[in-house]
Amino acid sequence: MKTNLLLLDSYRNIEDLIAYAFSFSCRSKRSLKIVYVFDFNWMRQSFMAGVAGPADPALVAVEKNAEKEFEVAETKIRDVANDYMKKHVVKVPFELKITEVNRIDVAEDELERSPDLILLISNHQSYSEASGGLVGYPNLAEHASCPVFVIPENSRHAVMKEVVFATSFHREDIELLKHLLGLFQDFGGTRVTVLHNEKEFGFEEKLKWLGFGELVKQEIDNGNFAFRLKTKKDIVAAIEELSKEIDPDLLVLLKEKRGFFEEVFSASETKNVLTHFHKPVLIYHQN
Repeated sequence: MKTNLLLLDSYRNIEDLIAYAFSFSCRSKRSLKIVYVFDFNWMRQSFMAGVAGPADPALVAVEKNAEKEFEVAETKIRDVANDYMKKHVVKVPFELKITEVNRIDVAEDELERSPDLILLISNHQSYSEASGGLVGYPNLAEHASCPVFVIPENSRHAVMKEVVFATSFHREDIELLKHLLGLFQDFGGTRVTVLHNEKEFGFEEKLKWLGFGELVKQEIDNGNFAFRLKTKKDIVAAIEELSKEIDPDLLVLLKEKRGFFEEVFSASETKNVLTHFHKPVLIYHQN
């Protein structure tokens, strides 16, 4: 059975995150693994970076609080999960693990065991900042090799009626669209709107756009697709305008090595696109 991995590193929004993870896993017919991780070695190194004398007492207090949370994390998470399953009829194979391993390593190790892994994280884990506000923690959305599903705050139910797939015409797009359709086949009536933004839309750009649409229809004959072209200053502005028109349940982006969406995944823009719209975001990574 394919696996979703919910990675937690604090109690922040924990009830909603666990509820969403169970809802999404149930509807997508995938097992759920919840891992609570806190990398104390990284935290201690970050405290001492550039510091010749004793560590800041406030930072030491943060570590002590994290240690207290870590000690009771398994009981806390299991209680939240059991409470959810008592109140909702869900059939989701579920396991829980507590670890001090670096969270990137946790995701990569699980990916080796489950090649079709999807990593579920909160939006505050999607940029380089720890739960205590410390800058420099590894950016999960950027560094994880598997697809990363970013859950916004105050979201408890997985609904996938309207999905926006942003494209810049990559060869991976067709396979990613097929993966999306398989992922959401049991959600019922999911429509995928394929969005492209082209600031200067000339003859060659029009040919590419029309050709891409025809290719999608030829390669994927069982999809409910719509195609939307925008001519905004950048893809973030295009998503924002389209979001006002169709109110999507999910935004899907490809993390390129270099290219059209590169600015979206800079430190500031990633934080913006993953938190500004208050929508779930699914990030694939270019091979």
